[in-house]
Amino acid sequence: MTSRSSLLVDVGATYVKVAVLRADENIVAESKFDFPPFLSLNGPYRTVDPAVVLAVVEGAIASVLPMADNPERILLSGQMHGWTLTDEHNVPHLPLSTFQDNRALLPRNGSSHLDELRNAQPPEIWHAAGNELRSGLPVAGIYATDLAAFDGPLRVHSLLSWVAAALTGTPAFVQHLTDAAASGMFDLKAGSWSEQITALVGGRTRLRLPQVSSTLEVVGIHRDSGATVLTPVGDQQAALLGAGLRRGVTAFNISTGGQVARLANEPAGQRCQTRPYFDGLLLHTKTHLPAGRALTRGVELLSRGRADDGAWEWANRAAAAPADHPLPRSRPTFHHADGGGWSGITDAHTAEDLMRALVIAIAAPYVDSAPDVGFHPMDELLFCGGVAQRFAPLRTEIRSALDRPANVAPDGDMALRGLAGLAR
Repeated sequence: MTSRSSLLVDVGATYVKVAVLRADENIVAESKFDFPPFLSLNGPYRTVDPAVVLAVVEGAIASVLPMADNPERILLSGQMHGWTLTDEHNVPHLPLSTFQDNRALLPRNGSSHLDELRNAQPPEIWHAAGNELRSGLPVAGIYATDLAAFDGPLRVHSLLSWVAAALTGTPAFVQHLTDAAASGMFDLKAGSWSEQITALVGGRTRLRLPQVSSTLEVVGIHRDSGATVLTPVGDQQAALLGAGLRRGVTAFNISTGGQVARLANEPAGQRCQTRPYFDGLLLHTKTHLPAGRALTRGVELLSRGRADDGAWEWANRAAAAPADHPLPRSRPTFHHADGGGWSGITDAHTAEDLMRALVIAIAAPYVDSAPDVGFHPMDELLFCGGVAQRFAPLRTEIRSALDRPANVAPDGDMALRGLAGLAR
């Protein structure tokens, strides 16, 4: 039990959430604030103003300080794969890039920055870094950035590590392992920054990389509250910890985006991504699966633009009802460039049939990905995330296909619960 209260802050892609963990270990005063909008939606860049992000986080903290009674610590989690480059005083040279940034897809030498980067190292180097190489990773965004435009050494910050540093006066340059590994430049096998990747991305002298720790370390002291700011952790890991992930459990975290994950002792190799977890464990995971965005768009289309409570009640009933005839095929890729939709629709099909087909199509990648993360026939299933917790037909479809008992994480913000677990 903590002797004083702690502040819990999750810097998500949609909201900045905050709460107070009291000395009696109860979470109170939970609230949320909108994460700032992108500076522009034109082109491939998806960035946010660092000063505006900091102001939102500071505002969230200030909103709960009266209920915190002299907090001892500030624990943070948040969206992974964000980054910026700063000087040695942590002053940003660039806006904060988010995981949705695609500058690495811009053309270069008849190809793209991303393809050039991928071909510059053998596959085993990228596998050692855990993440599948894609345009939204910091390693790709930094590679696609003209470093010659900046003078002097360049500190590489994640979005989270920069926020933590900016909350303090004289911060230590340190990252938690779950945050550092999200860069795509950390060698999980060696337990250190990858020399091959960092040399390729920024040369051997330009980039300054933080110290990496597998435990929560002190970044500095928050100016307004006097609380100790600790190194932020990845939101996926915090959420799964808060949901109750343990050995022998395959977890389906389905909210705006979707993931399948399972704890492991060794890297997964090419089967899936490997991410660090807590207490020396690794996380085998498949990410970017169809989830809340696809389901919400389907409900809107089938409810004439509605996505209110009434539309979702209809969707629950429609998807739960058994079909007595073959269903059309659905592609839940509405947000991809090629779009999504349904095919094979006949005069016999109804809107309810289309809803059932959509749920089946969304569930299929989770079922197919379970073996890749190490699903065992004796595993329990764990459903967490807002969509999985509230939309029973999707859970039923996945559970029926895997034929295993399932638990549903309790209501409440999982990342904040995970931070509370780390604080205890």
